[in-house]
Amino acid sequence: IDSGRRMITSAAALKAAGALDVYAVATHAVFSNDAANVLAEDDNIRKVVVTDTLPIPEDQQFSKLVILSVAPLLAEAITRIHNNQDVGSLLRSSNNPEVKL
Repeated sequence: IDSGRRMITSAAALKAAGALDVYAVATHAVFSNDAANVLAEDDNIRKVVVTDTLPIPEDQQFSKLVILSVAPLLAEAITRIHNNQDVGSLLRSSNNPEVKL
C-alpha cells in the first residue's frame, strides 16, 4: 500500500456492490504521504492488515491497523533449507496445491 487511494477506491466499490465488511490486506505498507490518515479515516475499510516487511513508524500506526510478523515464516524456511527439507509446503494450501519449489 503506497498512497492508499487504490484501497479506498476498491473498498468503496466493494461496499457499493454489497460487501458487508472490507479488509485491506497487503504485504508491504509503504504508507507514503498521508496514506495512514486516509486509511484510518475511511469508513468502508474495517481493518488494514499488513506485514512487518517494512518498518511502520509509530506516527503512521492507527487503531484499525494490524501488523503481522513474517519472522516465523522466514525462520521456518531457513530451518528447512538448512535441513534440506521441503520449502514448497510452506506455500501450498488446499487452494494452491501445485506449488513446486
